[in-house]
Amino acid sequence: MKRIAIVGLQWGDEGKGKMTDVLANKADIIVRYQGGDNAGHTVKFDTYTYDLHILPSGVIHPHVTSILGPGMVINLETFFHEKKPFLNASIKVSNRSHLILPFHKTLDAIKEEIQHIGTTKKGIGPTYSDKINRQGLRVASLLNKDRFIDEANALAALHDITFDAKHYYETHEKDIKALMPNIIDVSKYIDEAVKKDQHILFEGAQGVMLDISHGTYPYVTSSSPSVSGIPSQVGMAPWLLEGALGIVKAYSTRVGEGPFPTEIHDTLAHDIREVAHEYGVTTGRPRRIGYLDLVSLKHAVRVSGITHIAITLLDVISEMDMIKVCTQYQLEGNIIDEVPAHINDLSRVTPVYETLTSFKDDISKITTYEHLPKAAKDYVEYIAEALQVEIAYVSVGPKREQTIEVKNIWEATRD
Repeated sequence: MKRIAIVGLQWGDEGKGKMTDVLANKADIIVRYQGGDNAGHTVKFDTYTYDLHILPSGVIHPHVTSILGPGMVINLETFFHEKKPFLNASIKVSNRSHLILPFHKTLDAIKEEIQHIGTTKKGIGPTYSDKINRQGLRVASLLNKDRFIDEANALAALHDITFDAKHYYETHEKDIKALMPNIIDVSKYIDEAVKKDQHILFEGAQGVMLDISHGTYPYVTSSSPSVSGIPSQVGMAPWLLEGALGIVKAYSTRVGEGPFPTEIHDTLAHDIREVAHEYGVTTGRPRRIGYLDLVSLKHAVRVSGITHIAITLLDVISEMDMIKVCTQYQLEGNIIDEVPAHINDLSRVTPVYETLTSFKDDISKITTYEHLPKAAKDYVEYIAEALQVEIAYVSVGPKREQTIEVKNIWEATRD
């Protein structure tokens, strides 16, 4: 496989950044295809820790070209700040990405006070709204200063907001001019890379259960993190994708509001949160903790066409005296095996659990799958069998070297 998607199969925070970093050693190009600086991907290597919000997680690899795709919304302040440590990195930005302007964050905060969705207040939703309403500004607008000023002031006026677009542009003008040679047509760039047979990773933000179409609407993000969203958000044919690696946390977490059927409300949730440092990279908010939910995972696998999975934070399972897995939901006395489309129905489901044997071993230093405890392997294989996918990787800690390769997905073939 040479063109692989990496997508979170839960509500985000599954470890996509780490797995992108792990696979980046063979990648030529890594494309972030949606979202903005509401993402939070942590990459740990040796003594370094990088918390990335807008750059692809492979940016720390000098040989990789990192691309911010057309489906993204970009906050220039975050982008220019985040790229500073990577002076020698090859970073390109789509001329069709939309711009998050300061007043988008103001609009986001106002709307959050009314809706209580649990957004990051980064201006993501309002920027995508402007895009859908055909009034937003693209990165291409930056190529002409006067044009940008006119368009940005006009957009602010539509929102009945006073905005000094000239001051904003001139504040970032030096960085904007330096960026100009790297503002590209991403679809054309990817097409040429495919013809050269280059290795390409497509990195998603958030997770499938936060997808605007397939997630727990309306408690979702404003874009499509699922694999099915890649072709339209990058500008490529769907059949050019050769594989999809779904990232599955060994338990469930969720940040913000919205139904969470398997949520744990006792001290176990606190213990897991502290051991696994389950706090949002972007907001610092404590993540809600739950048992693994196979109903939502099967939904995520189906809508994304997942071929392989990586199971992360398996080491944290040792905090559980027993492993509970949700296999079905009960709603109004009926057993169901699908995610209800209406939020009121989803909020009323009762999870049906199966209990598996746990393990108390410290597995954080294990480097081969064969040396994992039997209970750990049984759990991993139980998940893979339930989802009808192949296991590619198992993560037993936050560092790059704490990743067990079961199958090298670059060398895998699609049946």
